[in-house]
Amino acid sequence: MTDEYVAQRYAHLRRAAFLMCGDWARAGDLARLTLARALTDPGVGDLDLWAYADLMAAFKPGHSRREHVFVAPEQAGHDDTQAALRDAYTVLVLDALRRLPPKCRAVLVLHHFCHLAVAETADVLGLDGNKVTEYEAEGLEAFRDLLPAGQPVAGR
Repeated sequence: MTDEYVAQRYAHLRRAAFLMCGDWARAGDLARLTLARALTDPGVGDLDLWAYADLMAAFKPGHSRREHVFVAPEQAGHDDTQAALRDAYTVLVLDALRRLPPKCRAVLVLHHFCHLAVAETADVLGLDGNKVTEYEAEGLEAFRDLLPAGQPVAGR
């Protein structure tokens, strides 16, 4: 693994971890730990899938869980209505993700936000492809119920 790979993948892994836990500091720590393990594990095949699988293992039941309230960043001038709406929508999406069951959240994060195929998502989570599709459908339905009417949902 090269320094270039680490530099390139860190941001993606940190974002996926943030979508799972809602804490940027913890997400950064988890992404760094995942990349450090990838450097030392001789059995790594597909680095990207291995890294996502290692990262998602931190969110399996039994690991510590912290709840977060998501707050949109303060706007400097409040002149940019589009930016304010985007920030408000981001808060809604993050809060809806937080309320999903962990497997549904992991499937939506990996498949829709990290753009992994269903088969890759199944490999990362150690699931059958049909189970991924079931969790996706369950998660999207719950997501629709959690978001206010009229908000777009991933997969629509």
